[in-house]
Amino acid sequence: MLSTGIGGFGFFGGLIVLFVVAQMLKKRGMALNWQAGIAQPAAPRTPVRRTLEELRTQDQNFSIVLFEDFLYALYAQAHTLRGGGVLERLSPYLKAPARGTLTALGEVREVRSIIVGAMRYRSVDGMANDGPTVWVGVEFESNYTEILPSGAEQSFYACEQWMLSRAKAAPSRTPERARVFECPSCGAPLDSMSGGRCQYCQATVDTGQFDWVVETIEITSREARGPLLTGTTEERGTNLPTAFDPDVTARFAQLTQQDPGFAWPIFQSRVAMIHGAMQASWSNRDWAAVRPFVSDNLFQMLAYWIEAYKKARLRNITEGARVEQIELARATSDKFFDALTVRIFASSLDYTLADDGGQIVAGNRRTPRRYSEYWTLIRSVAKKGPSRVDAGCPSCGAPLRIEMAGNCAYCRAKVTSGDFDWVLSRIEQDDVYEG
Repeated sequence: MLSTGIGGFGFFGGLIVLFVVAQMLKKRGMALNWQAGIAQPAAPRTPVRRTLEELRTQDQNFSIVLFEDFLYALYAQAHTLRGGGVLERLSPYLKAPARGTLTALGEVREVRSIIVGAMRYRSVDGMANDGPTVWVGVEFESNYTEILPSGAEQSFYACEQWMLSRAKAAPSRTPERARVFECPSCGAPLDSMSGGRCQYCQATVDTGQFDWVVETIEITSREARGPLLTGTTEERGTNLPTAFDPDVTARFAQLTQQDPGFAWPIFQSRVAMIHGAMQASWSNRDWAAVRPFVSDNLFQMLAYWIEAYKKARLRNITEGARVEQIELARATSDKFFDALTVRIFASSLDYTLADDGGQIVAGNRRTPRRYSEYWTLIRSVAKKGPSRVDAGCPSCGAPLRIEMAGNCAYCRAKVTSGDFDWVLSRIEQDDVYEG
């Protein structure tokens, strides 16, 4: 496993919330001054996602990256449609029991600010036998805001268990369709759906023969509360052994064989540049500067917390951030994407100031906190060679100016998809990361 020693500039500061997203945001820190080394892996294990990857033996288009993009989008779509009382439109993807669980949450005029803070695989069944179907259990942690019929607003933290199924032989979504919801048989719009049946092609489309379908949803926690931006918690998981994928060395070697121009030190420089942009954006409460370097899902989630700080008239600040070590924990490749997951160990001062008066309302201005996180970066397999480490558009080379949709303002290329260079797609905490 690759490892680096680092020192220098910070990233995420201390949000103390019971919500895992806020646990993520409390930890910021990254810097540059590395030397390559080898870390010893922990005992081999078989994470759930590794079992799920075996689906590629029957469906060569299956991509973990795209599947996760689909799941994030499906979660947001489901809660959005329940807000308008039109959840039936999503019946090709949510069976009646799943829709019933969401509908039972009560009548609301709108659901907005839907942010998935954590998504974890809980189970994969059916891969070890000759049956035609695979089942995947997924846990979501989220925040969202409901607008009641009266017009009143209420924010919630929720934890939900989703069970999905799909025929193993069903074709997976390609990158351009990862977040598209329509009839999975004929492509008709969702307003033609009723009870899992398309009114255009007359096909029953909630069987899992066309696409993933949610069999059941269990809401294990739902608490009426908004983002909590002050307080103090202790770090958990920093001293746990790194959860290395058993085949990380072999998979990383395969990636470099397929891309001889890939250079680990330059990849680290790319990561460091991303971290620098993230720290500046976070401290200034202006997430636009980091838009070129993060995926759509991650950008939306982090922007939510920036806005929460603005509304609360608070500013989270880090000083003297220092990353002490980076370890390569996982390397995966599929038909569309390469993905590298690294564990970052760091420390920094971390405190929150009030806009009015400038007093410290959380954190500590004198004692650094040490922490670690897992970061996953993705890049299209069609893109080869070393990463860019300047601030130019990776498509056209123009000065970096990226619109909120992730497109270059000059060449219009979508540069946040990983098609042109490595982008940060996921941040996971050390105490919940499962490989």
